[in-house]
Amino acid sequence: MPFPPGVPTVLVTYTAANPVGGQPSQGTVEFTPVAPAISLPDYGVVYAGRGIYTLDDQGRLVDTDGTAGVPLLPCNIPNANPAEWVWQVTIALTDAGPRRFYLSLSTTDTEVDLGKAEQVAPSRAHYVTVPGPRGEPGPAGPPGPEGPPATGAETPAGALEKIATHAASADPHGDRAWAADQFYPLVQGNDVNGRLNDLTSRVTAIEGVEPATPPSVTGSRSDGTALANLLAELATMGLITDNTSE
Repeated sequence: MPFPPGVPTVLVTYTAANPVGGQPSQGTVEFTPVAPAISLPDYGVVYAGRGIYTLDDQGRLVDTDGTAGVPLLPCNIPNANPAEWVWQVTIALTDAGPRRFYLSLSTTDTEVDLGKAEQVAPSRAHYVTVPGPRGEPGPAGPPGPEGPPATGAETPAGALEKIATHAASADPHGDRAWAADQFYPLVQGNDVNGRLNDLTSRVTAIEGVEPATPPSVTGSRSDGTALANLLAELATMGLITDNTSE
């Protein structure tokens, strides 16, 4: 039964030959829509089912009346339900395993050759889309909602204010309490750091001082004058307080 007048169709052709000797291949080509049914309300008809067609003695895909090519419904007929779908094509040739792939036909197509559309490379996906001409761009959509106002760079005063506000707020996650036991307090740390810097400066100054000439001790050991002289020198250097008596 032919398609009703006005229903868009695409003529699908195919010719196959045996790679050994080049003789025309024999076999079948099966077309199955992936949709269980295709409703065309504008034409008052619903299509369902599949179709299996044979190759003639020239290896050509022929319709039931023997003419080359098979007319198929496009996959994007306006107002159709479903709106878009694809054909599953199964090619089964004699002495060759079946090959299955998917084919999308457009109302802008007039004739499609399966030999050109089929992807036969094992590494490529078996999904074929026959593209139609590029359509005209549609009208621009409505403008989206206005975004938040842009913010400038943070000022030092603003940053300090935010830090103070954050420090005065609650500690819901307990991270501040944890940090208090892990790190030295900032104020005390700064004080200790200053003292260490001062000590370092003093040690550096001391290390840079050349050693002074040691004082000489005079006098006799036997009469004790040497000891008296030593005590006097040590007191002069400020190392002892001489509280001895005669």
